[in-house]
Amino acid sequence: MRLGGRLLEPGYVGSTALSPGCYRELSGKWVVPAERRRPAGGGMDGMRRREFLGACATVAGLGLGPAAKGFFDAGADNNNEFDVVIAGGSTAAFAAAVAAAESGARTCLIEPTDWVGGQLTSSGVPAIDEAWHKITDKATGAVLLDVAKIARSRENMTPNFRAMLDATGNPGRGWVSNYCFEPKNFLEQHLTPLEAALRKKGTLTVYRDAVVKRVETDSEKGLVTAVEVIQRTPKPGVGSGGYDRFLSEDLADWYSPEPSARFDKRVIRFASGKDRSVVFVDATEWGELLVLSGAPYLQGVEATDGGREGDDRCGQSTVFDFVERLNPAPVDEPAGPAGVDGFGFDDQTGRPDAWAQVWTYRRIKSAKGGGPPAVGDLCLQNWGYSARRKQGGNDYPFGYMFRSRAETDAERADWRGGVDLAVIAAAERRALGWHDWFKNHPPEGIAPGQVSLERDALGTGHGLAKVPYVRDTRRSVGLDGFLLKGSDLSGPPQRKTGRRFYDHIALGAYPSDVHPLASCAMPAYVVGAHDTLPFLIPFRSLTNERFSNLLVAGKTMAQSFLANAATRLHPIEWSSGTAAGVAAADMALNGRTSRQELDRIEELQGLVSRKTPIVWTIDGKTYPGTGAGVER
Repeated sequence: MRLGGRLLEPGYVGSTALSPGCYRELSGKWVVPAERRRPAGGGMDGMRRREFLGACATVAGLGLGPAAKGFFDAGADNNNEFDVVIAGGSTAAFAAAVAAAESGARTCLIEPTDWVGGQLTSSGVPAIDEAWHKITDKATGAVLLDVAKIARSRENMTPNFRAMLDATGNPGRGWVSNYCFEPKNFLEQHLTPLEAALRKKGTLTVYRDAVVKRVETDSEKGLVTAVEVIQRTPKPGVGSGGYDRFLSEDLADWYSPEPSARFDKRVIRFASGKDRSVVFVDATEWGELLVLSGAPYLQGVEATDGGREGDDRCGQSTVFDFVERLNPAPVDEPAGPAGVDGFGFDDQTGRPDAWAQVWTYRRIKSAKGGGPPAVGDLCLQNWGYSARRKQGGNDYPFGYMFRSRAETDAERADWRGGVDLAVIAAAERRALGWHDWFKNHPPEGIAPGQVSLERDALGTGHGLAKVPYVRDTRRSVGLDGFLLKGSDLSGPPQRKTGRRFYDHIALGAYPSDVHPLASCAMPAYVVGAHDTLPFLIPFRSLTNERFSNLLVAGKTMAQSFLANAATRLHPIEWSSGTAAGVAAADMALNGRTSRQELDRIEELQGLVSRKTPIVWTIDGKTYPGTGAGVER
């Protein structure tokens, strides 16, 4: 190409092609287009070396080359004091951090927001999703297995999570769950004290408002060796702790190492120390360590359950949740965004109490202790979309939040989450549009505009959750190519449980729940109800086949799209996160690889069972037990 009359060719570092937009003049001089330059004085045509290399590194999915790493590392604060480093943002991440820290490992949690807890708090889904289904005889309707009753039995729940739910109850009297509560209260009353106790003990440090930017590996040894993080601090005058602007507007700033008008930045490098084992855990909502390490991973829906090929831009819908207050009189608010439509009550359409049903569905504070909508109520909005009716609530089914695998791998050179900002922005607009539509279509007795956004409830200036709720993400491929399949979670009811893995390490019970995109067609095997039995999650689901010191938890587990649709709920994330935290601590403190941990699975199962059940108790018997019923 030509720039200012000069003939340029794509740039290279060694033999690695640099990204479009960074070129080398044929004379050998590096040139950066004007739109990518910094103001004069920054060097390299006014652009800092770090920014140049971030903007111009490989788009072939190979990561930064050695020369680029040197420049980036020079500005990072090195930290190699931890045994377990957890890249977080999910419910599973916090559970893993607690379990690892309680197991005696010096644990670091990298939290992208200022609220730990994932879907419990920062993603705004504070209604606990418990199994609700029963397996019945199709001919007679007789109940063959009450999965909900089994899942909710106290002996089958993770004790510390169960204790928090017992103490919380259902102050919202929502009907979607037995536990509907204000996320800020749950954070302050339960998660923060738990963190504080471990911080005082010296085993847990949480780095808030921090995102993963880069991962270093030793490919010959099959190890993750370092994770580089950008931590931001809002500058004076920035409102709501830095959450006064929508995520789509601020996300690029989160991932930039350069200080901005809104944030001061600190680059921190968490690395393995000399002759010391460090275990890294990807419990992110976006599968970021998997991508940045070059680990094998799955994205989108597979053509077959348990296969590796599929559509990487077809998955589940995402949603920005928000909280509304019912006021004694109408409140002035800006009008909703123009051009956003297709709203309605979904499966409640046609009912005279449709509005009230939506209001009480995820109500998180009930002014009168239950009953119809009342002044002073707080309602959390997470309402679905009906493709059949072509209407619904704030669920956004019109685009996949994740960029294609090719685009994602190309972005590794200057990582920004691998997400589609246009989809995020559209989901934000839909959420605000649903709020505007809903408050202006109340039943008799409630005036239009009497409902307003309750911004403080989710800790943002704009009223939406800090980050979206994602239902599926990038997923690991486990040891020996292992993937937990949807079919592993079901079976004949007389069997009582799903597949009985010999390395079972966590429990789950929930139907495969898919919120499909309107922009793509799901394979036939995904379509329809998928009732599951109480199922077991094996240790292999927490591993990665390429890196022996990388574990995964929550939505990033080694599992198929269909399995993820059943394992993505709060209690199951807490269970898998707890198991991953115990395993990570045991590996780190004893210098073991994931393969070695699998080889001594009975010892690990003993450790994990002290924190969370790993067998099902059903009618006084435990499953899977031992013998021929346990499968390898």
